[in-house]
Order: sequence, then structure tokens, then C-alpha cells
Amino acid sequence: MSKAKHPLDEQIVSLLQQKGLIKSEAKTQLKRDVYNLRKEEVTQIHNYANHFGIHTKKKIIDEILDIRREAMLSRLLKRT
Repeated sequence: MSKAKHPLDEQIVSLLQQKGLIKSEAKTQLKRDVYNLRKEEVTQIHNYANHFGIHTKKKIIDEILDIRREAMLSRLLKRT
């Protein structure tokens, strides 16, 4: 997980704990569902970085992670 915590990460961990997971399990699930990039995503990021530069690489990664966080939070809130 990244060192700078995103505000939604703590909210997601809290909701997972309410579902019965312990904190380490919740963080593991967050890492697996949000932070692990699939091979095709890594390839796409490298292609963008080669064409548009390293700044774009960081921006794309941030966008992917934001979308995943919001989707995970939405799923958790619907189940509550």
C-alpha cells in the first residue's frame, strides 16, 4: 500500500471491520482489491508513460486507484 493514506482507505477498512474482518484482514483485502494492478493495466500504463511522460503515468495510476476505491466503497455501502 502507498505510504500516503487516501481518505477513502480508512473508511473502507472501517466498513470491512463492521462486516467482521479484523484490521489486518481488511487492509489485505483493500490492498488486493485496490492496489494490485493487473498485467494489462501495467502494460497500458507503460505505454502511456512512453508516449506522454512520467507525469501521465502517475496520473493514470491515481485514476485507476480512485475508481477502484469508489467502486469498493459503493459495494460495501450497498451491502450495509
